[in-house]
Amino acid sequence: MLITFLLTSSINKIEYFHYGIIATLIFIVILPLVDQKIINFLGGFSILTVGILHGANDLKIISKRFKNQVGNLYIKSLFTYIFVVFLGAVFFFLTPSLSLLIFILFSSYHFGEQHWSDDVQQNITGLFFYIIYGALVFFLIFSSQHLEVAEVMQKISGKDDFLHFLNLPKSFNEFINSYLAFEFFIGITFALTVLFILNMIYKRLISKYLFRELILLMFLFILFYLGTLLFAFAFYFVVWHSIPSLKDQLYYLHGEVNFKSIKKYLKHSLLYWFLSIFSLFMIYKYIDFQSTYFMSLFFSFLAAISFPHVIVVGMMKSQ
Repeated sequence: MLITFLLTSSINKIEYFHYGIIATLIFIVILPLVDQKIINFLGGFSILTVGILHGANDLKIISKRFKNQVGNLYIKSLFTYIFVVFLGAVFFFLTPSLSLLIFILFSSYHFGEQHWSDDVQQNITGLFFYIIYGALVFFLIFSSQHLEVAEVMQKISGKDDFLHFLNLPKSFNEFINSYLAFEFFIGITFALTVLFILNMIYKRLISKYLFRELILLMFLFILFYLGTLLFAFAFYFVVWHSIPSLKDQLYYLHGEVNFKSIKKYLKHSLLYWFLSIFSLFMIYKYIDFQSTYFMSLFFSFLAAISFPHVIVVGMMKSQ
């Protein structure tokens, strides 16, 4: 009901920012009082519903994007989309460490693009700005949940090759006990914060947005620290990315945001959503994964469907 209100109401992005801040503060208060299992369930449920839903109309966006193009451009785009999803899944099995870094890079760009596309143009410097902001959000999560992040990264890589990739200690236990993960993530976070501020100065956004963005990032870090890795990612992914993205997509596809356009969006999304959830279930059920590997499987699954989605949204916003 709340999501429907946020989508159908006439609130602009500044007003939505205020709603997002309020939601962040509410969860900062609530999280210490709630059991971790409930927090993880809420995070997983929100990703599997709103999170996946926001990428479920990519093929419809492709269809509209190439509506007036000649030939079989749509069909080619459709097969390319499916191929990229398949390719992403294969790469995660063959080169998990490199694929993980590429996923973080793509997602950083995607998060930054959604947050800043109205104020920062899509050019080379804009692309760098998007990546810096999105990476800063990721490393706030990594810093606040460094033990769980290091464990998930090690499980995704299958061995210690992620540690070797970064030239870190060979022993995973040594990596955890030395807290090098925390020091590494904090160092990167500080560097990204400096780069973010410098980019805001370069883009002449410092006076208008610096204070509010630093407040937001501070609140997010507190929330990430109080929650779990799954919830931290889910909260930003849904509240600060997916819902604003859904609103942009509804405007692009239907020219308006109301119950009628939401109904159309859901109608075109159901098959993709069902296939995504079914695929995750089948992989988890029939492939020989330990139950403790669900987090690594979950993020690998998200990565596979994220690669083409980032490209499609980029095409949508370029028009």
